[in-house]
Amino acid sequence: MKLIQANPKQDNSQTIFSALNAKERSLRGKGTSFSKSNKNRWKHVKFSGWVTVSNTSENILFAKAQSKSVIDEGKIFEAFIGYLTRHCGELIDTLTIYYR
Repeated sequence: MKLIQANPKQDNSQTIFSALNAKERSLRGKGTSFSKSNKNRWKHVKFSGWVTVSNTSENILFAKAQSKSVIDEGKIFEAFIGYLTRHCGELIDTLTIYYR
């Protein structure tokens, strides 16, 4: 299991969490790599596993990448980091990774 913590920049008018959800809605059905399978659970099209995303009251985004396969967990983790930085990179101040 790998945890991702994305701290927002101070002058953001939009939270990382809301921007991520809005981007998923706009890309839905157009060949996007991640889609929501539940309220806070995201699945990758190719890799088995899931990413659970949550938001704190300070607008800090937490994401937990999990899979039954260690190889797929690493791949889904890397894919989500890329997805997050590609679509919400301008909102992120720091990105911290915790290996558990």
